[in-house]
Amino acid sequence: MNAKSALAATPVEQEQLLEIARVVLAMLGEKDIRLKQHAERVANLCAHFCENAGILRDDDLLHIYLAGLLHDTGYISIPREVLKKAPPLSDEETLLVKKHPVVGVQILSHHQRLEALLPMVRHHHEAFDGSGYPDKKQGEEIPLGARLLHLFDCFDGLVSDDRGAQGMTADEALAVIQKKAGQEFDPGLVPTFIQFMESNAGKAEDFLLKKQAASVKQTFSDILQKFSAGKIVPPAMPQVVFELRNMIKRQASSVKDVSATLEKDPVISLRLISVAKSPVYKGYGDVKSVQAAVPRLGFKETLSIVVAISNKSLYEVKQPQFRVTLDKMWGHSLACAYASKLIAQSLALGDPETIFLMGLVHDVGKVLLLRAFAELPQEKSFDFATVMTAIQEAHQSIGNILLKRWGFGNEFSGVVSLHEGANFSSQTNQEILVVHLANMLTRKMGLSFFEWDGKDLAEVSSAQLLGLSSEAIGQIEEKVKEIIKDVAHLF
Repeated sequence: MNAKSALAATPVEQEQLLEIARVVLAMLGEKDIRLKQHAERVANLCAHFCENAGILRDDDLLHIYLAGLLHDTGYISIPREVLKKAPPLSDEETLLVKKHPVVGVQILSHHQRLEALLPMVRHHHEAFDGSGYPDKKQGEEIPLGARLLHLFDCFDGLVSDDRGAQGMTADEALAVIQKKAGQEFDPGLVPTFIQFMESNAGKAEDFLLKKQAASVKQTFSDILQKFSAGKIVPPAMPQVVFELRNMIKRQASSVKDVSATLEKDPVISLRLISVAKSPVYKGYGDVKSVQAAVPRLGFKETLSIVVAISNKSLYEVKQPQFRVTLDKMWGHSLACAYASKLIAQSLALGDPETIFLMGLVHDVGKVLLLRAFAELPQEKSFDFATVMTAIQEAHQSIGNILLKRWGFGNEFSGVVSLHEGANFSSQTNQEILVVHLANMLTRKMGLSFFEWDGKDLAEVSSAQLLGLSSEAIGQIEEKVKEIIKDVAHLF
């Protein structure tokens, strides 16, 4: 196989080739779902083997993977009743089945970019001693890719239940292949094949997803390095937020002072007024100005809302394919913030507004990573779950860097670093426990990218350490739902 073969393609062209393979697999699946499943197992195992053993690399790995998916394309032409008939087949039916490599090539030859795969598809039933079909090629006359596919095709056929017959165990199948080394199978490949299958235990992990996961993980590692080195400029917190924080720290500050600072930013001022007018912050009289909003909310709650308003801009991107994801991230962060605050209030903790902010920014690293990823040239589609897994692994470091640049203290870093935690104890800071529980609560509410496992939230370690009952958590959940309904659209 040659890495410079006609199949060498750009990422966009590779995606087109994979789409052709998906169409063929769908057609095979309509004939018999076992054909589709077989092709996927052969493709994945063969590609993993070739990569693991160093037999193929780069474009040739994609070639063998695609050939594995497409090797049984010719079965599309065989009637269902023949495919599902228990052996023995008639001579006519056997001949029909044996034609499938040639028919597969005829079907695939209509796609010019698949030309390099055709020899592998045509010859994947050739035997090393020349007794195979359709051309009775022998030894190294048989393309390497076809010799490789023949091993995995036969192994999967031996271990799979087929038309009422129970398949062999993996050990039994490997013994058969060992016995036929030099006859049916390439004797130079069999020992490495057996070693791989014994260590792999027959697991057919998705080859492309694994490669994509490694690529995405490296991408996020590069983003983190550039961010740490200052090559990626992080979004700045509006100046009005820093001025407001400093002003609130001064005990002599008045409502007029705070209002004058906020009014420097008309957008923040208007949104603050809208939030203050919502049912969540209802009070006496209408709120038509910042000076009326501040006393209704209080200084600390005003700061919390202003930070939330400022943070909302982080969740906006130009690329439409990422907007839904970032909108969901915003809904999760805002719900976690209010849940954290309500939990803190129910426990009479000292500063619920600071805990609100901790809940708000606990996942800010995920937002930055997804924004940076969205700005990269998207030459091919990525599996969403793969991208989110990579973000999950990398977000804490970048979140901490950003919070420090924004002037948030070590207590915020602790929450970002440990809110996912699994090893909480009575020594764990209550703020971390609160945000963890709030995070789990949003998961239960469906405002998360993670599925809820259905168990009682009171059984979660953070809830037990905080001493919150199922009833108390349920009441908090209902309040969070009401708040999000009333204010989420106002930020």
